[in-house]
Amino acid sequence: MTQLNRKTEMFSIGDKTYISPSWPPLSKAARNLPTIGKSFAVPISFLMSAGADGDLGSAIPQALFMLFEQLEEEDISKLFNLVLEDVWCKTTDKKVDLDNDFNNLDELLTLVALVLKQHYGCMMSGKGFQSLFQMMVPLAQGQMD
Repeated sequence: MTQLNRKTEMFSIGDKTYISPSWPPLSKAARNLPTIGKSFAVPISFLMSAGADGDLGSAIPQALFMLFEQLEEEDISKLFNLVLEDVWCKTTDKKVDLDNDFNNLDELLTLVALVLKQHYGCMMSGKGFQSLFQMMVPLAQGQMD
């Protein structure tokens, strides 16, 4: 059995460059999905349903409130440490230090967003997640009848 070469992404943010290796599908990406997903699932679904109704503008503050409430309950530092656990700062040649590697919160949030997109971006366009979702919606509707 051969080891797949995992893609490594480099992100330049502020005055530093960060290196993020791709997570293996099962041992990292799938294992971390429930923890990461539950932080964002309710606010994202709220925005999606509001967007379908054409009332996205008024839904954004409520979705942000739900997101911040979830992040507060789950301890945001644990989520950020999980997302960035394999990320290195190329500039300092050390693992990312959440308190010392960033000039401001925007840089930290930018890196977290880029790393999440690296690991889970394919779910939004991939066939697997769409197929799973298409299967789950009718099952859930059947439970409601």
